[in-house]
Amino acid sequence: MDYSAQFRREATGELTLKPSPEAVALAAAYRKNPTPGRSWPAARVKEEAIARVAAAGGDSSCHQLVLSESALQFGQYRGKTFKWLLSNDVGYAAMVLAVHQREREDGDTTQSFIMGNKDALLRYAGLFPVMMAAISERRVREGHGTPAQEDQVLVGFGNFAAMSFKDLYEATDRDRKGFVKWVKRQSSRPGTKMELFQKYIRRRDAEMLPGSAPPVAASSSAPEEEPSDEALLAVVSHMDVSGGNYVGLNLPFNLRILCYCTFICPTGLLYVI
Repeated sequence: MDYSAQFRREATGELTLKPSPEAVALAAAYRKNPTPGRSWPAARVKEEAIARVAAAGGDSSCHQLVLSESALQFGQYRGKTFKWLLSNDVGYAAMVLAVHQREREDGDTTQSFIMGNKDALLRYAGLFPVMMAAISERRVREGHGTPAQEDQVLVGFGNFAAMSFKDLYEATDRDRKGFVKWVKRQSSRPGTKMELFQKYIRRRDAEMLPGSAPPVAASSSAPEEEPSDEALLAVVSHMDVSGGNYVGLNLPFNLRILCYCTFICPTGLLYVI
């Protein structure tokens, strides 16, 4: 017994977002008769999942298996297992979990049966990087993605369709670097994967630009600025001619020397300047 979802894929290697025929039929039936069912607490959901694993001959102590057989407690696929959902309607799962992630990040700590069930579904989705990439892309397209989530989005076109934005952008070999340069020069249609990747490239390019150098602090050992003629004359006017002392002034050393020379030799002022 395997806990992995049976993901359906496009020719590019990306996950198929459209619902399977079985999922389409269930969703249509739900829309015709949207009778809300009862949501059960996490303990009961887990208990029933363990029973399903045991009945199928699986290891009921395996956390991943139990998660895979846990039943949805909300929405149009209520009662179906997490594994069934990721195998039949990745688009719906990505939409639900993108919203749920954002709610939790925004500080929603609600512990209702439904929110707890979505927490468990997110843990199950987290077992599969390709599923997390689909959730990340959903959030990026909605304008709520973080830089880390942008990194995870798959390119989805060209020879490197199965690579993430981050891995392709940071590649150092000639072919991949050339592909990134080629993408930057193209005109893309709004909403396409190419446009999304171009936005990512522009953001990363901007981050790579060197910032302005911080201002260099003045060194304490830098030479003192040469005093002006006016400063020297002002100092001389405050000297005590009887002994070459300064009257109540706290002067820099270079001014003290120059003023002392001026007092000893009245013609020294012209010489020093």
